[in-house]
Amino acid sequence: NGDYDQEVPSVCIEAWKYEMDANGIDWRFNNHARAPHGFALAPGVWSSEYTEHVDRRSTLSMLSLFSEVWPDYPQHPVETN
Repeated sequence: NGDYDQEVPSVCIEAWKYEMDANGIDWRFNNHARAPHGFALAPGVWSSEYTEHVDRRSTLSMLSLFSEVWPDYPQHPVETN
């Protein structure tokens, strides 16, 4: 999530956290500093405000989660995101 995301108000984030906790889900929420809504969307996509360094950070976070959840599946480097 982008911290400057106007499409996802903080009340929605708090409701999501509550729902996860109420259902006993071990969750992680990444809120990227000064990032707008659509920070990882390609230019030209509706509501896109592509922000490369935030996209890179969120992709690394996602890959870390995949490694944690599916440790038996190796990750392979790619040229670009």
